[in-house]
Amino acid sequence: MTKKQSKKSWTNKPQVSKFTADQKTKMLDKVKKTIEKLPKLSQKVSRMDMRANLIYLYELVEQFLPEGAIFMKPLIDGKYLELPYARITLHDTHGDSCAVDWQRHNNQWITLHTGTLEECLDYIEEDSCWFCN
Repeated sequence: MTKKQSKKSWTNKPQVSKFTADQKTKMLDKVKKTIEKLPKLSQKVSRMDMRANLIYLYELVEQFLPEGAIFMKPLIDGKYLELPYARITLHDTHGDSCAVDWQRHNNQWITLHTGTLEECLDYIEEDSCWFCN
């Protein structure tokens, strides 16, 4: 190869087959049961949502309002804002291959860890750098 030529490689991202309603319910139940066993996540995660092959974990953050402030998002009970805590990308329908994603300040998601569903939830539980507050 000459200097001007470069070796190009193609990466193939496996497509996950669409989850049925039954598979979606089973996956969310599996995540919920695992979260209940983990002390930090059971306190932090207020809601879960699954869209396509992505499981979103949300937390409630208390907001202190200065007089006359208006928020773009509606507050829950007048003082809580629901924010994304983490996202789990499922690469198969059984949870054997997943990735933990964290949302940056510019709403872009970056992948921090890959493994099984349980390993990913343990990573969120144990990691103090990315999922602290």
